[in-house]
Amino acid sequence: MKKIIAILAVAVVAMSAAFSAKAIEDPWAKGTVVVGAQVGFLPGIGASAYGDYVLIDSWWKGHFTIGGEFLFRHYGRTVSGYEYNWNYNEFGIAPRVTYGLNITEKFEVHAGILTGLGISTWKWTGEKAHSAPGFLYGGIAGVRFFFTNNFGLSAEFQYSGYGPYTNVGVAFKF
Repeated sequence: MKKIIAILAVAVVAMSAAFSAKAIEDPWAKGTVVVGAQVGFLPGIGASAYGDYVLIDSWWKGHFTIGGEFLFRHYGRTVSGYEYNWNYNEFGIAPRVTYGLNITEKFEVHAGILTGLGISTWKWTGEKAHSAPGFLYGGIAGVRFFFTNNFGLSAEFQYSGYGPYTNVGVAFKF
């Protein structure tokens, strides 16, 4: 999965570089804030909430953001022929850094990294719950499409080990 995310990130940057300089719009201004909430799937189901702050607004026609993200994922399994259910929950919180390009005034692509801390809990039917902390790291490749100046939809492919790999949701820009 890490290779797929890396390939997607390279593809997004390469596709963006293929456009002429006139095809890429001006980057978001320094101080712009984008927040979003997403639902995710594969594996299991989950959700994430993120916030990005534009720290550098003009580097290679794009913008750098710093921010943070909260991740949650749940999946379970019923073993066929047995009365065992396995439930697994993961929570994570991580700072994130992204680089984005505004392809048009309304369409933005971004790629980045995140690293932080997470905790996993799991339980088999009839047993007590177990938990373990862990180190969270991963990559992000995504798009945002804004219907208005402040409201849009977002989609991200993400590998972090503590959240769903495919996320879709809403984004707000301030």
